[in-house]
Amino acid sequence: MSMTKRLLAAIAASGVFAAAGQAQAQDKYPSRYVRVITTTGTGTGPDVVIRYLADQLSREWGQQVIIENNSTGGGLVAAQQATGAAADGYTLLSASASAFTVLPIRQERAPTRVGEHLKPIGFLGQLPMVYAVSPKLGVGSIKELVELTKREPQRVFFGASAAGALPHMAGEYFKQRTGAQITFVPFRGTSDALNAFMADQLTMMVENYPSLEGTITSGGLKLLAFASEKRLPNFPNVPTISEEFPGFVAVGWAALTAPAGVPDAIVEKINADWRRIFKKPDVEKRMVELGNYPVDMSTADLTAFIRREQEQWAPIVRAIVTAPQGGAK
Repeated sequence: MSMTKRLLAAIAASGVFAAAGQAQAQDKYPSRYVRVITTTGTGTGPDVVIRYLADQLSREWGQQVIIENNSTGGGLVAAQQATGAAADGYTLLSASASAFTVLPIRQERAPTRVGEHLKPIGFLGQLPMVYAVSPKLGVGSIKELVELTKREPQRVFFGASAAGALPHMAGEYFKQRTGAQITFVPFRGTSDALNAFMADQLTMMVENYPSLEGTITSGGLKLLAFASEKRLPNFPNVPTISEEFPGFVAVGWAALTAPAGVPDAIVEKINADWRRIFKKPDVEKRMVELGNYPVDMSTADLTAFIRREQEQWAPIVRAIVTAPQGGAK
């Protein structure tokens, strides 16, 4: 056999062995616990969802799925930890929307670029933003809230979890679209913002429903509207902001991802298991209860979705983040 033929045979063999190795890795995965680092703080809507789904995966795999929260730097540190880990599928990243739409603009070197740093695996679901106020304001609708803020510009202060996160951007977007005179007050997490709200330091909250559910159901917060495209099936009597301001949509979401070097076979296995879990009746019921609305997506679907979201939010994020005054105070 000539040198050329031996070289070609070696290359072909290496390809076969590589494919066999990936298939073997998929068959055995996971053989031990899986660590999921999340960019959100403990107790937030996405955190509640990922913890519930992690428990479902643990049952599916017969291996423990451990959640680690790290919201430092708007998810920057969590992304660095995940992408810096071994690309074997045993360290994953659950990242909220802002890690993909806001962080790359605020931090050019943030390791959250799809394809370059991360491989999308599974969609956690959509969490429409909630706009809620103190009952003491005496307003019963978004229209009344906007009118009040124009009459009394220093009356309404809104809180959200972390400056630069999607709830903050959604609040700033609300200002842009409606002309409302509201002032942003940043907090490290939703619980801190809610504590300030209960102490009458805030009069408005912009967050996802699961994060505010307890305060809303107890009457501490008055739910004015969702920022979903249509009214939600389990909240038929709660209007959307788009009913008053057409086209207004601000939906939070999160995605499970893996470091870019993780074999495709493992990524696709997790995606298949992930999508199967969401089809279980009890999981579907729980997701609705949490105000989380899943969408069945392949890894290719999720990749395309993330890129569409980046295109949609980029102009808004740049206008706020790079404003001369530094955006919201």
